[in-house]
Amino acid sequence: MLRRVLDVRELSAGYGDVEVLKGISLYVNEGEVVAIFGSNGSGKSTFLKVVAGVLKPWGGTVHFLEEHIDPLPPEERVRRGVALAAEGRRLFMGMSVEENLILGGWTRRSRVKENLERVYSYFPELSEKRKTLAGDLSGGQQQMLSIGRALMSEPRLLMIDELSLGLAPAVVDRLAHILLTVREKEKISLLLVEQEVSLALEVSDRAYVFDLGEVVDEGPSEELLRRDSIRKTYLNVL
Repeated sequence: MLRRVLDVRELSAGYGDVEVLKGISLYVNEGEVVAIFGSNGSGKSTFLKVVAGVLKPWGGTVHFLEEHIDPLPPEERVRRGVALAAEGRRLFMGMSVEENLILGGWTRRSRVKENLERVYSYFPELSEKRKTLAGDLSGGQQQMLSIGRALMSEPRLLMIDELSLGLAPAVVDRLAHILLTVREKEKISLLLVEQEVSLALEVSDRAYVFDLGEVVDEGPSEELLRRDSIRKTYLNVL
């Protein structure tokens, strides 16, 4: 039986008095790529924030590598191997590419040099622009930097919020290919929140469909891609 890297049970959370997540249960196996998709406002980004420790849950449990991590702050989750490349990239735009990457490696200070070379091997463009300010990069390069910064912490689970947002299809395809290479080489698990449903289902092993804070469908990605309800609702196939 495959080991579960992430195991979330009956998770609820929200903002103020507004409940956004309503009993979400979801798991990610070791070495697996899992996608989450659904309509805007369905709770996808909120779910990632709870797993990362940025937002406190109202109820339910989050286990990472069989450890109950609900009490842990975000920095402790990073140390244990949870990394998030957040929506909007959240880079330090006035700092260089390499400075951003070094900040991402703060939990692995003894291996910063090795991890820089590792990230540059995946993203040669970043190596060429290591002294360039993050704010001067293209959108695709900024997304590479956001992912690279997350990889600097040597994660066991890499979560990416909206990989394709604002990017040209060719850039998205290349990023997806790189991520699958990272998964294969480093045996890490990936959890992707993605608005482009066809992309989400093409690169993932399994997927969950969120709607109004609940899981309304789930299964192997190939099976969901063939399902009429998914094709009509999310892929505009009649």
